[in-house]
Amino acid sequence: MTKATIDPGAAAPAIDMFTMVVLRRRFEAVIREMVNALFRSGRSGVLNTAMDFSCCITDHRHQAISTALGLPIHVAAIDLISRAVETKFGAEIHPGDCFANNSGYHGNTHCADFTLCAPIFVQGELAFYAIARAHLGDMGFPIPSTYSPLARDLYEEGLMLPCVRIQRGHRDVPEVLDICKANIRAPEQFHGDYLATLAAVRTGERGIQSLCENYGLGTVRAFLTQFQTYAEDMAIAAIRKLPKGKVSREQWHDSEFPGMPDGIPVRATMEVDPEAALITIDLLDNIDNLPLGINLTEATVTAACRVAVLTVLGPDVPRATGAFRRIKLKLREGSAIGLPRFPAATSAATTGLCHVLNPMIQSMFADLGDNLGAASSTIGNPASCPCVSGYDSRHGGRPFANQIIMGYWGGPAVPGHDGWLTFGGPGAQGMMWQASVEVTEQQQPILVERLELGVDSGGAGQWEGAPGAYCVFRARDRVRFTTNASAHDFPPFGAAGGGAGGASHAWHVNHNGARVELANTIDLTLTPGEALASQACGGGGYGDPLRRDAEAVAHRAREGWISLARARDVYGVVLDTAAERYHVDRATTEALRRTLRAARNSA
Repeated sequence: MTKATIDPGAAAPAIDMFTMVVLRRRFEAVIREMVNALFRSGRSGVLNTAMDFSCCITDHRHQAISTALGLPIHVAAIDLISRAVETKFGAEIHPGDCFANNSGYHGNTHCADFTLCAPIFVQGELAFYAIARAHLGDMGFPIPSTYSPLARDLYEEGLMLPCVRIQRGHRDVPEVLDICKANIRAPEQFHGDYLATLAAVRTGERGIQSLCENYGLGTVRAFLTQFQTYAEDMAIAAIRKLPKGKVSREQWHDSEFPGMPDGIPVRATMEVDPEAALITIDLLDNIDNLPLGINLTEATVTAACRVAVLTVLGPDVPRATGAFRRIKLKLREGSAIGLPRFPAATSAATTGLCHVLNPMIQSMFADLGDNLGAASSTIGNPASCPCVSGYDSRHGGRPFANQIIMGYWGGPAVPGHDGWLTFGGPGAQGMMWQASVEVTEQQQPILVERLELGVDSGGAGQWEGAPGAYCVFRARDRVRFTTNASAHDFPPFGAAGGGAGGASHAWHVNHNGARVELANTIDLTLTPGEALASQACGGGGYGDPLRRDAEAVAHRAREGWISLARARDVYGVVLDTAAERYHVDRATTEALRRTLRAARNSA
């Protein structure tokens, strides 16, 4: 391997603004082509309908050029993947290689995120890496799932690919694929998803090589240097507008661990230093690794923090390595919210504790100043987003394994805006598509009987959290459902005086319609006619509910998102429902709001 190098002491030639914009968009176009290749050829429903995958390009120094087109939890620490390749293979990286990685101990997010990384050589030098990360329907778990929150260690989490060469000279290493197929349910489906992910990285390889051929490697190198400096400068400018301060916070996550029956704490201290233009997040004061699969990986804890800060800094700051330099993390090895110590289990590292950490950091900004931060979004994957598996009698008993992304809603309220309905969790932030009811019913033998808004499930506030979904799946064959929901005991929290979102619930519905409530972690096989019902949690609210515009309250009540009781008792808005017009009774509303404020102040 010959690595493309830049003399740090040499001044890079200045790139004019027009060329800067063109090259930035050209890189994004290449990434978009990678995304399109994977989306159009992925075999699993979680890929070809929900788009639970991401693509990215890093340079040989592991700097991400743009992460704006991927799922935040996938791409905000994507540099760890190319670093793992370099660390493990060093000079033994050659043109035509491709490396597979699903190990949380080698820079990956969690073991269900099958990640391919292909080195890109230009003029005989290693200049870039093309990376594609795809959440597969199965990765050889002991149970048919892509998460295992109750796994006691890594050895209970299925097939592990600790950054291995899967192609040499643009040809598959057949032994690696044989191992994958022998350990993964629906092996032909896996092979199709592998080819789709491979198509993405090879599309990126060709696109970057073409770009360098058109503009010259020297010009592209100069652009990269200048662009990362620009990204850092934009982050510096944004941080200097923030108020100076230090905030500590503790939030809680549902626990299914007998040693911590009252919940699992997540703690952080954040310091904003506008003068130095630095934001430091200290996670040292967290519990040790748990005998559960919810321990965070380096990739997920890093991405969660970076995404939280960049969200507050605003859309003008490029989602690139230059901006990430202004965020400093203090992590501890052997911590559940830090760096895992082998062999701690991490298969649910993209949900669970990660879904508490990211919005908690965002909400801490609300303690520093007005109109900053955000409330919490969906925590965990609701039972409407289950992994499903079995044998489809409609196709001669063909095996299937998939994750359905349906009703993944519950966006957080932010200053000036109600929660985005299809936001989902912090790792997705609206970048995943919602599965089609009709396509879901075609892909596996289940019926989607109901999919609707959960009334009053969004957190109340001046700006209201988005509601959670109420969903019912009914089995047509024997179908196994596994889930890793959260937020039953600790629903998504509000910010700046906003209320928490509604809690998550799930029920097994038998043939007679009788319901049995289920725990967060579900492993349930339904026989034909039985159903799984789910009420997903809603996003938290932002700001005082009594300051919400009364007409906005009337609109939500008219649309059926909130009840008349919530409008009156929580928002202090009295509605005249004659002829179902939901007009605001302004005099009575003002009097009621004064009464509610007085009662709150005297409490």
